[in-house]
Amino acid sequence: MRLTLFLDHACNLRCTYCYNGEKFTRAMPLETATTAIDLIVDGGIPLKQVGFFGGEPMMRYSLIQQITRHVRAKTQHYEKPVTMVVTCNGALLTADKMPWLKENHFHIGVSIDGSPRAHDACRIGTGGSGSHEAVEEGIRNVQQAGLPLKTISVIDPANVEWLAESLDHLLGLELHHLSFNLNYEGDWNEANRARFERTIQEMGDSYVAAYRRGLSFKVNLFDAKIITHVKGGYACGDRCDFGCEELAVSPTGKLYPCDRLIGEDDRDDVVIGDVWKGIDLMARGKLIEDKNQVKDDCAECDVQGRCMHWCGCVNYAMTGSVGGVSGLLCWFEQTVIDAADRAAQTLYAERNPGFVKRFYSHVLK
Repeated sequence: MRLTLFLDHACNLRCTYCYNGEKFTRAMPLETATTAIDLIVDGGIPLKQVGFFGGEPMMRYSLIQQITRHVRAKTQHYEKPVTMVVTCNGALLTADKMPWLKENHFHIGVSIDGSPRAHDACRIGTGGSGSHEAVEEGIRNVQQAGLPLKTISVIDPANVEWLAESLDHLLGLELHHLSFNLNYEGDWNEANRARFERTIQEMGDSYVAAYRRGLSFKVNLFDAKIITHVKGGYACGDRCDFGCEELAVSPTGKLYPCDRLIGEDDRDDVVIGDVWKGIDLMARGKLIEDKNQVKDDCAECDVQGRCMHWCGCVNYAMTGSVGGVSGLLCWFEQTVIDAADRAAQTLYAERNPGFVKRFYSHVLK
């Protein structure tokens, strides 16, 4: 089980596209966190990972430390230590915190939207100024400490123009594990969709150029689609675990199938229990059934197996239903697949060593 603790709704930034709603202080009591951990471990469910999320979880650094001590004590009989993860905006990753994070084997996720102008277009502080400089300093601290690091970038109409520039910038920072996620709730009007069609192809060119330079890196947006081409679609294990192997806890102790659904913690239709009574199996089962229902409109699609129509969180954000698929999602998926295939065809034709080793070594042996 991967357990995510949503520590507070408060945040030191005011990102324009944040899907977690209004920023207000409602910190998770330590007892709520420890009860959630005990619920999993005492229930005989292997606890594989504990993640800290928000809001901005690093605003509750002392709480992270207390919870981590409880996790270690509670799972000391495990053969393999529980993985600890914090996903944050990076601005509070100061050098003085690195020794403890390293001692406790943390994995760090940092939100950075790419180049300075792409990042500062959306990720602003409470005073309206950009946060890029502070975030990059946090990233440097993590890199110098040698902690595992992943970056998360959001593609929004306000920064879509600099997609290729952003990929180049992040690779230039010697970042190797990059995740680009679309803000599906953005104002994707006809003009902005046209810009995305152009810039995703430009990003593909940068992806190709990086492989030609011999860089070793991962970019989820392209890699996932290339892998689905090689494998013939998403396997069951590639899809989100949504309440089965993944569980999120709000500050009030409510249980959600994914941290993206917590928002302001007022969406009872996607709540699947609480830390005191446990998982409501009927509520969870219904959500999973709704998410996995066969979509009639998808049945005849040529790229149905390579499309993320199964993501309950994205569907909920776009349609208000975990099983409802938006036509806009279909368009995004087809556009990304086209760009990824174009880049992959170029690198495969060149027999690029890094690319072939990554995706085709099992085929060309």
